[in-house]
Amino acid sequence: MATEASSEDDATQASDADPAPQRALPDEPAPMPHATRARRVRDRWTFPAALGWTLLGAVLPGAGLLRTRWRSVGVVMLVVVALLAAVVGLLWLGGRDLLLTSALDPDVLTVVGVAIPLLGLVWAASVVVTHLALRPAAPTGVQRLLGSVVVGALVLAIVAPSFVAARSVYDTRELIGGVFTDDEPGATPEPTFGTATDPWASKPRLNILLLGGDSGESRDAALGIRTDTVILASIDTETGLTTLFSLPRQIQRMPFPEGSALAQRWPNGFTDGSSFNPEYSLNALYNNVPAMAPDLVPTGVRDPAAEILKMSVGTALGLDVDYYAMVNMDGFIEFVNALGGVTVNINEPVPVGGSDDANRPPDRWLPPGPSQHLNGTDALWFARGRYGSEAGNYARMARQRCVIQAVVQQANPTTVLTNYEALSKAGRNIVQTDVPNSRLPALLVLARKVQGQALQSVSFENAVDGFSTARPDWDLVRARVQEALAPPPAPEPAPEATVTSAPTTAPAPTETAAPEASDTAAPEATPTPETVTDECAYNPASAVVTPSPTPTARG
Repeated sequence: MATEASSEDDATQASDADPAPQRALPDEPAPMPHATRARRVRDRWTFPAALGWTLLGAVLPGAGLLRTRWRSVGVVMLVVVALLAAVVGLLWLGGRDLLLTSALDPDVLTVVGVAIPLLGLVWAASVVVTHLALRPAAPTGVQRLLGSVVVGALVLAIVAPSFVAARSVYDTRELIGGVFTDDEPGATPEPTFGTATDPWASKPRLNILLLGGDSGESRDAALGIRTDTVILASIDTETGLTTLFSLPRQIQRMPFPEGSALAQRWPNGFTDGSSFNPEYSLNALYNNVPAMAPDLVPTGVRDPAAEILKMSVGTALGLDVDYYAMVNMDGFIEFVNALGGVTVNINEPVPVGGSDDANRPPDRWLPPGPSQHLNGTDALWFARGRYGSEAGNYARMARQRCVIQAVVQQANPTTVLTNYEALSKAGRNIVQTDVPNSRLPALLVLARKVQGQALQSVSFENAVDGFSTARPDWDLVRARVQEALAPPPAPEPAPEATVTSAPTTAPAPTETAAPEASDTAAPEATPTPETVTDECAYNPASAVVTPSPTPTARG
């Protein structure tokens, strides 16, 4: 029995020992499907091929993943990119206004600002995964180094622009919030001028008051802000045709709306009764009226002083002023530099610096010449220089209109995008306006129309066309404004003289005598607006000599 037990134990041990050699056979390895599939994918590509697919994935998001186990993710990325490209393309071709105006919606900007860097990170991650999945299973040291350099450069090329773009979106949102207004508490609700498809349907003309405020270091602080530039831009909302009405800064007796508290305080206009007092000029109105009559200052508005100017200029011209935009003239330098400069024609030497009152000559002169590209400092002096000219104020008013046109025409999408960050920073520093955020999309659509039109110009100058800065005839001014905005139809041509045949007995036919001219002289035609393009064309005076850098000061 002991022998049988021993035999059974030997059989049991033998049976237990049999499976071990079978599991160790190399022909039947343990199943490892995921590892095997990964090895097969990696071993399928050479190192150059892996780099090629990695580069393709950096150019076309998700393309490289199509050759990896993450193929479904690559398909999703490609579909998303295709849909985004299709939407943007369709909007650019058929709904460009919607695409551009969406860029001014703070909520849209918030979403876009977050989405751009996230999409950039996902794109960069897909490049890394593509390279790791497709490179050889046992890359050499050189291949590892080269792959790391290439992938690192591609990741940087993807991530860095996405964060720069996100920063630009953030700057845009800050610009909109810092420059353009939200609805003031207690303010009158913003009127509706049209519909979603036609935002200006019930607003045939938009009037915006453009102010150039001068409060720089060179001016006496006691004077406060002086609006030396006052231009009303009246825009036809259907065509974009814009007429600029320029008012000289020294106008006296600026009126106020009939029946208003300001009109009761100054029934004869803003004046102390003298023929000329600089403290009662148009450029002093912004600073002095709130100081002289603080109880009459409008409430519920962003800038009460600017609101007073809107009321006064609107009354003077017979137009309702919808909004204002005030540019700090010293900060204007930063804006023009951010734009990359402006190009204008210079027809006569323009002084840089200098003061007639202080008997101080200019530091230098801007020489005449066509298509002069000016930086911010020179553009500012081109717009404001008036030393040594009898018509200094009116000459610089004309040059200011030239600068406005140059900015309007040269601030095209390419220029704006190229200098976007600097422009957005400059805008926050120099522009102040009461245009609300809700009006920006419609204004952007209108701005595209304005940019395609030649600006028209009407300038009110002392002793020209019956205008007087000391005692302006506002009825005459308003009539001229209406003539400029809605010129009367051209008179019908006079009928041609008829020719009648003479009797057959006459030797030859004779023409009927023309009617005699009327003894009553035809009324003088109202001056028609001049285009700013013509006004700013290169047409130098003959024999213009550029003054020396330090000319003799006038006595």
